[in-house]
Amino acid sequence: MKQRETQGSHGADDELPGLLGGAVGRRAVRWMGIALLLLGASGCSAGYVARAAYEEARILWRREPIEKLLEQPGIAATTKRKLELILEVRAYAAERAGLRVGGSYSSVSSVDGRAVVQLLTASRRDRLEPYTWWFPVVGRVPYKGFFSKDGARATAADLEREGYDTYVRPAIAFSTLGWFDDPLPSPLLKHDEVTLAQVIFHELLHNTVFLPGETAFDESSATFAGYRGAIEFFCEGERSVSDHCNAATADWQDTLTISRFFTKSLGELEAFYATKPTGAALEQGRERAFADIRQKFKALKLHPGRYADFAAGPINNANLLQERIYLRDLDVFDEMYREQGSLRAAVETIRRAVGRGGDPFDRVREALATSRTQVARTHAD
Repeated sequence: MKQRETQGSHGADDELPGLLGGAVGRRAVRWMGIALLLLGASGCSAGYVARAAYEEARILWRREPIEKLLEQPGIAATTKRKLELILEVRAYAAERAGLRVGGSYSSVSSVDGRAVVQLLTASRRDRLEPYTWWFPVVGRVPYKGFFSKDGARATAADLEREGYDTYVRPAIAFSTLGWFDDPLPSPLLKHDEVTLAQVIFHELLHNTVFLPGETAFDESSATFAGYRGAIEFFCEGERSVSDHCNAATADWQDTLTISRFFTKSLGELEAFYATKPTGAALEQGRERAFADIRQKFKALKLHPGRYADFAAGPINNANLLQERIYLRDLDVFDEMYREQGSLRAAVETIRRAVGRGGDPFDRVREALATSRTQVARTHAD
């Protein structure tokens, strides 16, 4: 997913003298909830696994408690406010939203460069079918983490020679699903307060509800929790008339619009692939479809800065599938929220529903239908 572009070029790390020192550039945040776990997978070379363990250990070793950072002299006011906000969001997530918080995001870790890892997605060229990798704990997933762009691009090139579309993107926020007390990667301090809240709620949902092998459900439900959690947090009490409340609400409305757009556009693209085109018909049809998606996307009425890189960058099956992973059935999750009246109640209903097994999206729809029936009966009585 994408956020508003970060304004300004002064790094937040520079405002934490003597403790955090990673330099980052301006970049939209892309949420990848289980990036670090993907790095430690079996089935890879011993060197890959060792490097994964090293990278995870380095992030954990560099953790500095936020309460300690707040005691440092000379900390910039904007950075201090963001650190205080992180603690406030954690408390809200635990006490009001019922999310599994533990020690996550009570610390900040210095991260060199612009991302924790680079993630590769791939897809068949003649259908919207992801290339998947299997990993312990998380199951089969449609992306793989790398420690450098060169490594990710080299593997992408190999897959392209085999006939796959590929897409490489940075992952800057992560969750280890509660196995460790995840720190906030320092580059996130460059982003605005609404973005910080959205990221934290998103990642904490992974700690709370996670289904191995169901990546689209895991990420889409976390997208919902991230945005709805931020709205709840910023739109209560005195904050309800704040710019942050307005921004959080606008972000969610934009995201719902984008979700509906991709649902329709990818449905149309799948209908084209269902005709089983080959050769020139396949290539020409793809190009027409991608150009149409780009043109229609640019016509969406979104707030400035939303998905700017998608509109400008290349489009192929791989990055379209990546959008589906994060944006699937968001209207269903939002309707569940409206039925239940709070993030806590919605998450608990979703958790119970998917616990019955089967397709998690179907289970959520069934739970929503049941909730509506119960409400209708109550009104009838």
